[in-house]
Amino acid sequence: MVCVATCCHHRCDVDSYVNRPFLEALGLCNSPEDFLQLVSTAGWAVGGEGRRDVQKRRVGMMAKRILDLGRVAWLRKELHLDDASLTEYISKAVTPENMAITAGAAKKPARGGAHRSAMLCCAWCAG
Repeated sequence: MVCVATCCHHRCDVDSYVNRPFLEALGLCNSPEDFLQLVSTAGWAVGGEGRRDVQKRRVGMMAKRILDLGRVAWLRKELHLDDASLTEYISKAVTPENMAITAGAAKKPARGGAHRSAMLCCAWCAG
């Protein structure tokens, strides 16, 4: 099983991020500068006060999730870990950095004995 607690999205760099094609397909990062802007935006997810800061934190959290979904898509496509997914491992009340990427766990049978298939995070994963 693979379990990666993601954090420090703002520290990602263009050479080490595993799935820039995912971001390009979404129309978000067509250049290294675009990528740097996205990871910088991810830093907005924590801190700040007031209504304006709440909106900024939401945008930052969205940037974090997009980066994480690209990682999930990469695990599914390149490593064939079809059950890779984002998992909340602790309440947001404890920490806003409450997501982990998990993959490789044994699938549990659904009702009727059939196995559940992994939910695709986006059309890119389906392709």
